[in-house]
Amino acid sequence: MNWYAFYVKTGYEHSVKNWLNKSFEKETLYSMVPQRIVPEKKNGEILRVEKDLFPGYIFVKTNMNCSKYYFIKSHSKIIRMLNYLNKIDLTYDRPASLRKSRANVTESKEEALCFKKIPDEEMTIILKLLNHDEQIDFSQVYTQDSKVYVESGPLKGLEGIVKKVDKHKRRVKVLVSLMGDERVIDLGIELIEPSV
Repeated sequence: MNWYAFYVKTGYEHSVKNWLNKSFEKETLYSMVPQRIVPEKKNGEILRVEKDLFPGYIFVKTNMNCSKYYFIKSHSKIIRMLNYLNKIDLTYDRPASLRKSRANVTESKEEALCFKKIPDEEMTIILKLLNHDEQIDFSQVYTQDSKVYVESGPLKGLEGIVKKVDKHKRRVKVLVSLMGDERVIDLGIELIEPSV
């Protein structure tokens, strides 16, 4: 199974996820809305706030085909599949003679041309950051000699994606890719003193 991303109306990510998880067995299709936990100051108190990692997107793991695609697209809050190429018209209401006009291209090859999966190397980083609740929790971080060190947490081993540390806001800016599009995302951190 491969990972795909769908662009949905902002604010409806979790309702679409619940609808998909009720509509399919987990072994056939699994959907998730990755979240990040970030610190926010309110009334002088620092709170842990959950935010969507990619607002407006839902991730789907499945063996994509036309019937699943059109079923998913039938939800009124789903706008489009991310990087859906639609190079070949796959509608089933066209005459059979037109459907068979591409005899040298099998339906599965047609589908592969249209449904672009999230590259494995991109999805591996996203999944490594997530815990079992599909959230990115705080990492314990310290800086020394202008370098960032991660003692523990989801960023451990991924120090290379950290672009900036904001000690005041207790956040780091990390660079992740989604379908080749680089995005800077704020993640929560716990600042610690370097161990001697």
